[in-house]
Amino acid sequence: MLAWRCLAAVIALCVLQTVAAAETADKAAAGMAVYNSHCVRCHGENLQNNGWTYDLRRLRPQDNARFVNSVLNGKGQMPPWRGALTEEEIEAIWAYIRATVDR
Repeated sequence: MLAWRCLAAVIALCVLQTVAAAETADKAAAGMAVYNSHCVRCHGENLQNNGWTYDLRRLRPQDNARFVNSVLNGKGQMPPWRGALTEEEIEAIWAYIRATVDR
């Protein structure tokens, strides 16, 4: 009986991980669309920096707060996007960056 419970727990965990991975992939796909609409001109196609803007591939997972702050408030030559992008869109761009960089 204990073996069946353990097997059921493992299967449930696998299902939850699969669902979480699918949600992350969906968010990254949405982020790619937002990135391509608003960011690609300066930050490059597929995050391939053109040399004159910040290379987003350098962002580490722990840089999320810094990323959000820069997007909302602008930094250097980058204008602020507060009011132009929703919180969900910014989170989706972050998911796209992480999915691209972490491959």
